[in-house]
Amino acid sequence: MDFYSEIAKRIARTYSGLSTSHKRIADFVLGSPAESAMMTIEELANACRVSIATANRFAKALGFEGFAEFRAHQTEAVRLALAPVEKLKAGRDGSVTGFDIITSGLRQDVTNLEKTLEMLTQERCEKAVALILEAERIFTYGAGISYHVAGILTHGLEPFCRGNVSMIGATGGENAALRRLVHAGGNDLVILVSFPRYATETVELLGVAKERGTRILCITDRPASPLAGPADVVLYAQTERHLLPNSGAAAFALVDGLAAAVANRRGEGIDIQMRLAARYLPDVGRTPGAKPDGR
Repeated sequence: MDFYSEIAKRIARTYSGLSTSHKRIADFVLGSPAESAMMTIEELANACRVSIATANRFAKALGFEGFAEFRAHQTEAVRLALAPVEKLKAGRDGSVTGFDIITSGLRQDVTNLEKTLEMLTQERCEKAVALILEAERIFTYGAGISYHVAGILTHGLEPFCRGNVSMIGATGGENAALRRLVHAGGNDLVILVSFPRYATETVELLGVAKERGTRILCITDRPASPLAGPADVVLYAQTERHLLPNSGAAAFALVDGLAAAVANRRGEGIDIQMRLAARYLPDVGRTPGAKPDGR
């Protein structure tokens, strides 16, 4: 199951200091998150061969008030992870035409754009632009549909940033991304993109960037996202869509707008655009097939 719950993050932070019995519970929870979320404290204790009191102390060792709060967090993580699958099951209707589905999806994307606009603030937008322009190097990363959102952002930023802009993990996945990120420093910026179901590797890269003291800009869907808390700046894009796990329309629009804001802030941004246009657009009036000097 590809999700990274609050439980998993707490276990990662405390694992080295847990007792042998608590580590046994932690290993079971990480290995069987859906199963453990459905268990009572008695069932979990029996499965891990520990006492009920030990199971309750495990929850407290993770920072919860007790087992009830621990189970509530785990259940919510599983619900979020399974929501896209349940949505697909509930949305299937053989009587609905292709036209109906397409037009409904477009209307939902309009709603997503409106909600994304409502969640933007001037402070966050200005800080995001400033982080991008000040960075010596920029590393972008996303998995799934977020990979393509990160790619569009990388493409849009490349002409206007004083430092190198690169997608880490574009070839080689998470391991390649980690190899690049271990060299990041305080003057660099990591831009991470993730939407439900939040990719585990993206959250892990966020932790590495935090350890390195690298500045972090995250693009995600809601304040409850595991990417939202540790980031220096977060921009939100709504991605709800019936019959699909996510829709990227609002996210693509958001990163296009971010790239445009960076271009506008750069003093020579318009000149760069003009030079690019002159390079790639044919001269008006040039005879097809003729060389640039007319010969």
